[in-house]
Amino acid sequence: MLRTTIVSLLLFSCSFLSAQVGVVSGVVLDEVTGESLIGANVVYAPGKGVPTDFDGRFSLELPYGTYELSVSYIGYLEVIKVVTLSESSPEARVSFNMNFETLAEIEVVGDRAIARKTPVAFTNVPIQLIEEELGSQDLPMVLNSTPGIQATQQGGGDGDARVSIRGFKQRDIAVMIDGVPVNDMENGWVYWSNWFGLDVIQSSMQVQRGLGASKVAIPSVGGTINILTDGIGQKKFTKFKQEVGNNGFLRTTLGYNSGRLKNGWGYSVAGSYKRGNGWVDGLDTEGYFYYGKVQKELGDHLISFYGYGAPQKHGQRSQKENMALYDANYAIENGVDTSIVLNYDGPLGIDFNAHYGELETYTLDDSNMKQNIKSVEFNDRQNEYHKPQFNLRDYWRINDKMALTNIAYLSIGRGGGVRLNGFTPRSYYPDGSPNYQELYDINTGLEFNPFVGPNIDPAIHPTEHFAFDDTFLRRSVNNHDWYGVLSKLSWSVKEGLDLSAGLDYRRYRGEHYAEVHDLFGADYYKVGTDDGNLNINNRVLREGDKFGYHNDSFVRWFGGYTQAELSQDNWSAFVNVSGALSQYKRIDYHLPKIFDLGDTTIAPFYDYGLLPETTDSVFYEGMWYTPETPGSEYQQLDWFSKWGATVKMGFNYNFTERVNGFVNLGYLSRNPYFNNIFDFGNTLLTDIKNSKVSAVEMGWSYKSQKFSSNINAYYTFWKNRPLPGGLTISDPEDPQSRITVNIAGMNAKHLGVEWDFVYKPVKDLEIQGVVSIGDWIWDSKKTVFFNRPNGQPVYNADGSRYNITFDAEGVHVGDAAQTQFGSSIKYDISKRAYIKFRYTYFDRYFSDFDPSTLVGDDEGRESWQIPAYGFGDIHAGYKFKVDKYKFSFRLSVLNAFDATYVSDADNNVRFARTTSATNFDAQSAGVYFGQGRRFNTSLTLTF
Repeated sequence: MLRTTIVSLLLFSCSFLSAQVGVVSGVVLDEVTGESLIGANVVYAPGKGVPTDFDGRFSLELPYGTYELSVSYIGYLEVIKVVTLSESSPEARVSFNMNFETLAEIEVVGDRAIARKTPVAFTNVPIQLIEEELGSQDLPMVLNSTPGIQATQQGGGDGDARVSIRGFKQRDIAVMIDGVPVNDMENGWVYWSNWFGLDVIQSSMQVQRGLGASKVAIPSVGGTINILTDGIGQKKFTKFKQEVGNNGFLRTTLGYNSGRLKNGWGYSVAGSYKRGNGWVDGLDTEGYFYYGKVQKELGDHLISFYGYGAPQKHGQRSQKENMALYDANYAIENGVDTSIVLNYDGPLGIDFNAHYGELETYTLDDSNMKQNIKSVEFNDRQNEYHKPQFNLRDYWRINDKMALTNIAYLSIGRGGGVRLNGFTPRSYYPDGSPNYQELYDINTGLEFNPFVGPNIDPAIHPTEHFAFDDTFLRRSVNNHDWYGVLSKLSWSVKEGLDLSAGLDYRRYRGEHYAEVHDLFGADYYKVGTDDGNLNINNRVLREGDKFGYHNDSFVRWFGGYTQAELSQDNWSAFVNVSGALSQYKRIDYHLPKIFDLGDTTIAPFYDYGLLPETTDSVFYEGMWYTPETPGSEYQQLDWFSKWGATVKMGFNYNFTERVNGFVNLGYLSRNPYFNNIFDFGNTLLTDIKNSKVSAVEMGWSYKSQKFSSNINAYYTFWKNRPLPGGLTISDPEDPQSRITVNIAGMNAKHLGVEWDFVYKPVKDLEIQGVVSIGDWIWDSKKTVFFNRPNGQPVYNADGSRYNITFDAEGVHVGDAAQTQFGSSIKYDISKRAYIKFRYTYFDRYFSDFDPSTLVGDDEGRESWQIPAYGFGDIHAGYKFKVDKYKFSFRLSVLNAFDATYVSDADNNVRFARTTSATNFDAQSAGVYFGQGRRFNTSLTLTF
């Protein structure tokens, strides 16, 4: 009886206790994008909680009572909600919509595509993925995990990466940091070495493929990369990170965020330092990063000022070589006759750098004996640059329906690249490195060329030595000052209708010149007419003197847009119209100055081909004019203007809670870049025309708790696709002169399909996949007749019009892989540890080429197609906590299986070390090999 009573009491107690337990469930979403946040922490008591699953969902069984649920996620504001469980309400469902820590600033930069709303193809690259996979790579390299994108390290220099989207080169992709454009204003390129350290302050990155959802008139054809930086969070924290990598790579990073202070102020600072030897020979690197931000909430305004910069210096490898020079076995497998390689004793390895060698520097005393001897490792290709950027933002919420945002920014670039001027190796060492020492010894006077004697010009100096064969280190300087203003007015007219309009103003000045950087043992450089400043009487140049060229480039940009966005329960749409006026101007300081005498103009100059004091002076109306005569002006033209415009529209429909589809189309009339406006003679190029881009895209998305998929197809037709810098030919009437023209009517078609998916069969396992198949071809067959800048035709010696006929119709576009496959598998070993394997595969990469060279027997020929390749990366991490200190350890092994592959190639390259050919095959191609196995490990402390 007693036993029965006890059992009954226990059963009653258990049923009573079970009745006192309720369930809290919900979902955590990004309020801006609508996407689920995986792994967000849902906490109901100190140290107690659960992470969200793949679908952003969570579930908690809790005793009846009132709980304060706190949800946190890196880069987002903490959200707190109170829920109550009781006998009458045993279940509670809550939804957490998470905002970035700088939501107002996100609204400023805007232009982020939102899942199931914005009808464009896009991929969000979360900061978690960047932290897991970046390692020691350049930032674009993590984008190989997104469809339609290929990024390579090119020659391997730190920061020398490039990225293409849907077969369009980097200059045809818009890159924006917090909504501010960073593409070069003259040629559209992005130099990633200037943006070292962005991973320290980055909150997210989004890639929009195609014309995208950007409101402002940006010259984006392939896509848009928008990088968003961190703001001032709710809580203060300090972060320290130490990285160690292969080839002596070390990086130290420190950051502090004050959190939002009680008086509305907040600030954050960060800094980073790196150095390393590079995986490729001679690619040493050293760089710094600094960042500071101050923010103030002032009534309805959120005002912030911040600046960042990355002064750096790194070695480069800028010369593609025949593959036989790097790896004989690989070359033989691809049909290359390795006997064509000259002047070396064997394969040099895929880390070989043709610019790298050893050099002994010294000075000579009066007895011609060496003093101050120093042996150095020498790379004659170096890049040194510093491009800080400063932003002032004001976000003004006028009322509940209207907001005005303004951004003023300033970018100051200083630096350039160093290389040997006039250097042609006379011999090579057995290891393949060039014999720099031979020319250095001649420059110093220790040795001399037996055929010409000592390099001394008694007319200039009886004992000083001039640079032999014009060999010395030259520095090509590219400074710029760039400022602009972005303004955006947003108006929520009514539910389901939003209007916005904005302005975009930019002004840019670029200064370009070459200077004598290091005389390489010589005393001076004896400049010739082709390289001298024709306005000054100075034939003898010392270190720091300018030569070769000196010009300024000016660009003014006036843009504006208006956009309407409509949305209802199941659908959304937008229409965007934008326009931009570009104005260009160029001043040349080395061409002869102009005297405008009313009825005529004259241009006297110094002729360095004769004696130093000889001048081509001009006598006019009783007066001699020389370059020093007052009243002259540097050669320049009036502002040249060109209009551009964009029209885009799109429609999205949500069929169910899991399925949606979209379609968009657009037309872009893109203004030409500066280097397609003027030639080096300060004259306008001919046939300056806008590019015309027509595009259509459609897509479908599915999302469930275990499986998510996006499929889209696109078609882009590009008319008047320019050759960067135009096409330059020798003047048939004066072979010493050059004529540069634009080739109008160079057309291309890009179409393809893209698919990416995420599958999570069980809680701790995630599988991702990427497939992209494109068909990108040239659509041009044309005869081009050449005209001079004054419009007069160019004639051959026989009196016929000078022309070229090329046929690139149906030929595949080069310099990007048209087939891409990728997959990753990530396993969470525990809440603290993970391991991930990623495999990337590229195929149908046609080597880069100029379609205008497909003439005569080469009409319609495909460029050489590099062998398909793939590589695997392994990433792992472990995190733990000691008191209030959070530690995170990460390891990345890149190209873990040490695959050998060609990553970049040019068709029909002329080589110094091999017998050259133009056979459109592997033997004729210049290549860069991808880098072999590397590693990066890091330890992060946050408190």
